[in-house]
Order: sequence, then structure tokens, then C-alpha cells
Amino acid sequence: MCIARLRPLFLALVAPAVLLAGSAGCGKRACFHWTELEGACPSSDEARVFFENPGCLSAVESIDSQGDFDGELCCYDVTTVDTGDEVCTSAPNPVPSGAGGARPVPK
Repeated sequence: MCIARLRPLFLALVAPAVLLAGSAGCGKRACFHWTELEGACPSSDEARVFFENPGCLSAVESIDSQGDFDGELCCYDVTTVDTGDEVCTSAPNPVPSGAGGARPVPK
């Protein structure tokens, strides 16, 4: 299996653990693993997918800054919401898994 296919699985497992660097009060940051080989951190719009977990509600309501790369992580200032469940709260209509668990491409 190629690394590109393992990345979404890795991120789905790691992102929730790294997601909220400061979970109380103001100044919340959310981070995900990134490498120098991947280049600059994704834009705030592109980064949203790294904070989503299919079938779960995201605690990240908005991404409020561009990413800062520290050599291992891309971190963003975020606004969060309480989903009521720190582990995972099922979304009302989770995205059904297709062949290989790939997400549908928007039209």
C-alpha cells in the first residue's frame, strides 16, 4: 500500500489526539503532522480536511489563521465548539464509505 493511501488513515487516528493543543479558554490551536518534504502548510481552507473525522462531528468550527510549520506540525488558530463527546459523536448522516473508503468527489 502506498504512503499516499496510508496518510488519511494515519491522520484520522493522529489528528484527534493532536487536534486541540490548548483545549480551554482563548487562543486555541489545532495541529497535524506534516513534513518539510510536503512543503508549506496547507492554506486554512485546505487544512479543514485534516481536522475532520468521517462519521464524527468536528470540534473545529473555523480555522482562523494560516498554518505555522515547526518542523513536525502545521498548527492553526481555531475556533472550536463543544460536540458533547471528546471521543467521537456520530454525524446525523455520515458519509457512506465507497470503494476503498474513498470520500466522494464534490461536483
